[in-house]
Formats: sequence, structure tokens, C-alpha cells
Amino acid sequence: MEEKPFPSQAMENQDEQKFPQESPLLTREEFESVSDSPKKTRRKALALVALGSAAAAGIGSRTEQGKRLLASGRNLLERLEDQWHEHRSGGSFATQRIPLPNELEYIAFLEKLSLRYISPSEIVKPHRNIRNGVANEIPPRHMWNRVVDTLKVADEIRHRLGKPLYCINSAYRCPAYNAECSGAASHSYHMKNRALDLMFTGGPEAAADVARKLREEGFFSGGIGVYSSFIHVDTRGYDASWGA
Repeated sequence: MEEKPFPSQAMENQDEQKFPQESPLLTREEFESVSDSPKKTRRKALALVALGSAAAAGIGSRTEQGKRLLASGRNLLERLEDQWHEHRSGGSFATQRIPLPNELEYIAFLEKLSLRYISPSEIVKPHRNIRNGVANEIPPRHMWNRVVDTLKVADEIRHRLGKPLYCINSAYRCPAYNAECSGAASHSYHMKNRALDLMFTGGPEAAADVARKLREEGFFSGGIGVYSSFIHVDTRGYDASWGA
């Protein structure tokens, strides 16, 4: 069974949503109060953060004030993400804030793939996770090519679905980090850099339907797992399905 990961920050790319300029601007206290109550859902938390960032963009993201407000919103979002992960996992969760070893080289490699909708920074982000004090890593160089086919599947799902990819929850996991992930398979394809866990706007079912159609067409051969808020896709070389 693959790990049930958690949502992470929406990437800032061509799929970024447009908001009206009259959106109310949230105060710092309102942002931070979202994480104080465990009863609040993550979706509500992100809605508030997105609203605040949108308001900042509405007053002019190119102005100094707009840039400061957008940066503040991003920082608060990262803090909310860490607190949410920790609450849901029942253990400690954090994100490494500085570049990882070989991260810049890996980003340069990913940029050459010319994916239509998925940015290298979005792919790299889950490699920065720290769970229960165990840090994830950039995959070893000899594994870099393995993720290419899986990324092309994710990109094509996004293209056919016509809805934004909310985030990549999980990509490569080093063995030590994988061992800290509740429910993760001991021989997970994440450890082989052949798997991605994807959250699409609109829910997992529609994305899973597109993935199945692609597999039926021969676009790829691999696993499709459906969970409550995301899908798992891998290119293991033979078909496998699980979940709803």
C-alpha cells in the first residue's frame, strides 16, 4: 500500500486561479488563526490564504506593497502546511527551506523535459519534506530518467482533464524517509523514482478516469491508485489498480 500523503501548496504557474480585485485582504492574525483550531479543515485554511494572496495581487503584485503581501501569504501558507502535516501524521513534520544537495542540477534536468503544465519547482518540493526527523532527498542521479515517463503521464492527465494540478504530494522517497511514511509499501515505486501522488482540482475520481483511459490507449503501463483526495500513478511496466 502506498502512503496516503497530504496536500501541499498550489504551484504558481499558468494554472494559477484569477480572483477579483475587490477580494478582502486578510490580516496576519486572521491567517495565523486558521492553524489554531484542529477542527478547521485544510481546505478552509487554504481558501483563506488564497483569498489573502489574491487580494494582494489585486492591489498590484508588481508594486512593493503587493510583493510584500504576496511574500507574507506564501510564508504563512508554508507554516500552515507544516502544522497540518504534523497534526495529520501524528508525528513531526517539517520542510527543508534551503536547496538540497544536487537540487539545482535536478531542476536543470527537469527543465529539459519541457512539460506543459508541471514546473520543476513543483516536482522538487516533496523532496524537501522531513518526517519524524528523517529528511527526504533528491533521487540519486542514476534514477533521474526513471521519473520522465511518469511525469509525462501526469502532464497528459492534466491536459485531458482540463483542470489544474493542485500539487504533487509525493515523488521520490529515499528509503529512510519512506520508512517513516505511514502505510507506505516497503518496496514502494516512490523509492524507485517511478511514482507520483497527484492532487487535481475537482477531486481524484475524474483524474483517475483519465489515467485509466490513457492506460487503455497504451500511453503507459503501470499502477493507478485512487484515494480520498489524490491519485497515485507509476510506470512500473505492468498494470495494477487499487482503491475506489
